[in-house]
This record gives sequence, C-alpha cells and structure tokens, in this order.
Amino acid sequence: MTTPRSLAGAGNVQKDGGPASSSGGETQKGGSAPAIDGATRPYEEVYRDYETAAKSSLERNPLPQNLQNLVRDYFTEINPE
Repeated sequence: MTTPRSLAGAGNVQKDGGPASSSGGETQKGGSAPAIDGATRPYEEVYRDYETAAKSSLERNPLPQNLQNLVRDYFTEINPE
C-alpha cells in the first residue's frame, strides 16, 4: 500500500494553548496514575475495576432492556472466571 503524498505535511504549524493559557481558565492536576508505564496488572483486577465502573455508570444512566442484555452478555464473555 502506498500513500498519495509525503507524510511530512505542509502548511503553518500552530500550537493550541488551550483555555487555561488564553482565557485564564483553571488547570486541574490529576491524582496518581493507575499503573506505572510498562507495568502489568492481573486481568482479574482490571476486569473487576472495569465491571464496577460499568455498573456505576448504568446506575446513573439506565439503558433500554435490549442494551442492558447486550452489556450483561459482554461482561459474561470477558469474565475471567
């Protein structure tokens, strides 16, 4: 496969300073990262966190029944147990 032009690009390069630098908006600092770059976590742990977050989201914003079944089936398929 080939591309029709060079990947180098052309035109003016501009940096977007974002709202904090141009309009005095607030900048929030995040907490600790969930993992160190290159580190691994057990699948069971990742699954548990993912499932908990999904359930929490569904409690706030319920889905129609057919989509609830789809989400349930999805988590059943990826369940490590």
